[in-house]
Amino acid sequence: MKKLINDPADVVREALLGMQAAHGDRLRVDHSNRVVFRADAPRRGKVGLVSGGGSGHEPMHGGFVGPGMLDAACAGEVFTSPVPDQMLAATLGVDGGAGVLHIVKNYTGDVMNFEMAAELAAENGVEVVSVVTDDDVAVQDSLYTAGRRGVGVTVLLEKIAGAAAEEGRPLAEVADIARRVDEKGRSMGMALTSCTVPAAGRPTFELGENEIEVGIGIHGEPGRERRPIAPAREVAAMLVEPVLADLPAADGAPVIAFLNGMGGTPLIELYIMYSEVQQLLQKAGIPVARSLVGNYITSLDMAGCSVTLLRADDEVVRLWDAPVTAEGLDRWLRRFAEVVHDHAAELTELDSAIGDADHGSNMDRGMRAVVGALDAGGAGDAGAMLKKAGMTLVSTVGGASGPLYGTFFLRVGGGLADGQAVDAAALGGALRAGLEGVVARGKAQQGDKTMVDALVPALDAYDAAVAGGAGIADALSAAADAAEAGCAATIPLVARKGRASYLGQRSAGHQDPGATSTALLLRSAADSLP
Repeated sequence: MKKLINDPADVVREALLGMQAAHGDRLRVDHSNRVVFRADAPRRGKVGLVSGGGSGHEPMHGGFVGPGMLDAACAGEVFTSPVPDQMLAATLGVDGGAGVLHIVKNYTGDVMNFEMAAELAAENGVEVVSVVTDDDVAVQDSLYTAGRRGVGVTVLLEKIAGAAAEEGRPLAEVADIARRVDEKGRSMGMALTSCTVPAAGRPTFELGENEIEVGIGIHGEPGRERRPIAPAREVAAMLVEPVLADLPAADGAPVIAFLNGMGGTPLIELYIMYSEVQQLLQKAGIPVARSLVGNYITSLDMAGCSVTLLRADDEVVRLWDAPVTAEGLDRWLRRFAEVVHDHAAELTELDSAIGDADHGSNMDRGMRAVVGALDAGGAGDAGAMLKKAGMTLVSTVGGASGPLYGTFFLRVGGGLADGQAVDAAALGGALRAGLEGVVARGKAQQGDKTMVDALVPALDAYDAAVAGGAGIADALSAAADAAEAGCAATIPLVARKGRASYLGQRSAGHQDPGATSTALLLRSAADSLP
């Protein structure tokens, strides 16, 4: 079996080296104990969140370390729980005086090792509360078993409890929210193939060409039954029906619907599966408050997926929507750079009709410089990162675009509180500050055929969505739609600002390039931020 590894014995150690090399500005790795910490841990007065487990489930758990989620994650050997020494090092390393929450998946080794670590932490004066996830309906929960396995709900719990801890809530409240999430969530998984553990070098179990395994776990173990392969809609029913049968009753209450890939299934198939899941929920009269699709808790290279449904009250949805971190804004900037590069020729063509044909090349050069600045690291929190992007654009783009886009990012960055996760309202306020900066710098108003014609409707739509209870993702999607409509609305306008204004009536009939790149900016945000 082909693997991109060196020695099977070194897989975890070398993966942690790679994680540190890639994300050393946001994370630090204790290589002797194989613990991934958020860079600013411990945070004084904040409850610390520690989780972990066997490696091979990436991005869980190390990929979830950062503001608004975990403070530390312990990496065991592949599919093997960490040992108490690792967990103790993680616990002591995140203790900011407010106690520590252990998030433990219900596997015998994980439970025992975390239990021992909690006892050792108590001897060191650290208060620890443990919450065990046990959401897998494929496992019979009885006096004669170890109970249900902890699977997909663990991802949702780490996000929601992490948001509560980031708000400064006490340990008892954070633990209570974590327990509520576990109690209200259920999961079921299936596999098209087994996975291959590096040390074994062969699949854990064999499946025939026309067979699927239903009820699998995340460690490569077989499921509870083997069935003939079936269309996606039938597979979705195999997973959703037992989950709904066991999900706590709550007439009309919405769910967070999580369609997880097991590591070897392409995203196109996961979206097909999510479509089928959503239709089944609609038929069952269950509204979906929020959704998540992708590879989040995997089983190495296993092809397959799992469905997790979580009953979501208003508080759970709010906490789910809560943070935007520096990492999320990093994704936004990088995504915008990619989109600008892909549309550089289009932006140049638009600008050649009513300007000086340099908007595409200038923005492409500027955003490539921003990515270079991000790669160099050292930007700090979300606000500092955006300010750095703004200054980079000012110094590299020139023309009008440099000062305008530079001002936008500088003002957005200045509107974000230092070191804090950013909720939907805070992000909206920061974006509004960016718009005000652009208006002040360029002296343009809506209707002048500039980037303001995309920004104003976008932020109005964002604010309206947030006022209606939307989270960041939905609000940004509404903003992107409005920006694109505003961009198209510039076509019949006569330019009153910028170089296009020199053309007078001849500027009508052409889409404004600045509004176009602004619409791309908002769409990039909607595609990148949670």
